[in-house]
Amino acid sequence: MGNFCDSMSKSATLDQRYYLNMPLDLKTKTGLAVLLFFVLCSTGAAQEVGPDDVIRVKTTLVNSPVLVIGRDGKFVPNLKREDFEVWENGVKQEIAYFAPVENPFTVAIMIDTSRSALFDLQDIQEAAIAFVEKLRPNDRALVVTFSTDVTVLAEPTSDQDALRNAIRSAKPGGNTRVYDAMKVVLGEKLSKIEGRKALVLLTDGVDNDSRNSTFESALQQAARTETLIYPVQFSTYDYIKARSPSSEFKPPEGSGFSEQDYQRADVFLHQLAETAATGVYPAFDISDLERAIGNIVDELHNEYSIGYYPRTKGQPGETRTVEVRVNRPQLAVRARSGYVVDQSGAVVRAPKKETTTALAPDSAGSVPVSRPPETPPAEGRWICKGPDAPSDLAVVQEGVVSHCPPSTRANDQTNAWLIRKPGPKETLCKGFVMLSGSEVAGAPVPAGYVVTGEVKSTQCSQSTNAAVTANAWEIRLPRANDVVCKGFPLPRGFVVAEERSAPGCPSIRGRNNAWLIRASN
Repeated sequence: MGNFCDSMSKSATLDQRYYLNMPLDLKTKTGLAVLLFFVLCSTGAAQEVGPDDVIRVKTTLVNSPVLVIGRDGKFVPNLKREDFEVWENGVKQEIAYFAPVENPFTVAIMIDTSRSALFDLQDIQEAAIAFVEKLRPNDRALVVTFSTDVTVLAEPTSDQDALRNAIRSAKPGGNTRVYDAMKVVLGEKLSKIEGRKALVLLTDGVDNDSRNSTFESALQQAARTETLIYPVQFSTYDYIKARSPSSEFKPPEGSGFSEQDYQRADVFLHQLAETAATGVYPAFDISDLERAIGNIVDELHNEYSIGYYPRTKGQPGETRTVEVRVNRPQLAVRARSGYVVDQSGAVVRAPKKETTTALAPDSAGSVPVSRPPETPPAEGRWICKGPDAPSDLAVVQEGVVSHCPPSTRANDQTNAWLIRKPGPKETLCKGFVMLSGSEVAGAPVPAGYVVTGEVKSTQCSQSTNAAVTANAWEIRLPRANDVVCKGFPLPRGFVVAEERSAPGCPSIRGRNNAWLIRASN
């Protein structure tokens, strides 16, 4: 009996989260089995089950955050476990863990105080406080600032007064330790917390003083966590450049002030976001910062969490594809697309095929950092078509890339999208894709933009429906008293004043098809 108990105790421990989400009949059987195990094998003193212990049968729980988006671009809540399917390498898996959108989350608010002079620090603090005030009663947050030092101003708590006081106590510092701060928050704080977790990183991404972590190790740590990471990217390059003693003076690389440092920072933040399947939220001014905070909270409050145990054990170094489907028409899903099994057998987020490379000075990112000109730069990067395109970039062209799989739409010769940071005005491909047997517009409207009409573009693929001739949206940054198309989320800071009819917007039978919007008070 002793050998049996020793063997069983090494191979299986109980994950409380998994047990609580089991169907009743399975929970009953599992409870009886666990009870029998402890009756047969108890040695007197009860053993404590750690928070990270899981039932393992020669495999590991694979977990994925999931967002479901309707044709109107809005998130879809209130779905149940039975509405979802998970497929790994083309094989359907059994869902073992499901957390609906109502489940609370813990979020780390990380504030870079080393370059806050571009914005008034008070504005940054007010934006962070606005984030806290949008949390639900059972949500928790911790507050961390970083510059020369990494300082935890508040441990995880749902006490909003304590969080507000902690945020207001933030002080500007000197150098920047982005990588070290990531190590503290992911490795020492959030790793000890169960349930849904997120990290909001308010920074320009430039690091010039980390001592315990590197660019590479920070990304590796992000790949090993289930925490959702949302970089909000400050634009500080113009400010730093203006403070240079001479226009001819070029700060050395590694100083934290060079153009190369900013390009490296941009790559770091975009790779963080791609690893977490989120997006980088650019903040050119305080209105962008407020808009980013609002969008992140909205996303977190509409996120599901789904987990499963693969039917076969992964081998070290093996990459596996994951597809989360929803059994309802006209819905798009954004979820983990794959993972890698590392040498220890742990699950690591798989990098996307469209891995970010160093960006040219005029490409999307930190350099340059002034608002985009009227004619946006032509540079961008190609990604494979799919519903998980970055929400902060615009799909401006469709084409063919050799490493991308062929389109599943009939007569569609394209399989990739060219994405870039949008200018004040942009023509955005609708990006038709097939989901659950139906054709939908899969390219997201960038956060903070409004749709003013639909057009036909030679840069975008056509719909398979002959009645649909417009294949692109006209988008722009909103202004007061704009007339915009109905059915798309309004940017933060704007409200509907009245309904209108607009000839350029999709028709709605018997109803007005547009809104007159104004700035909210």
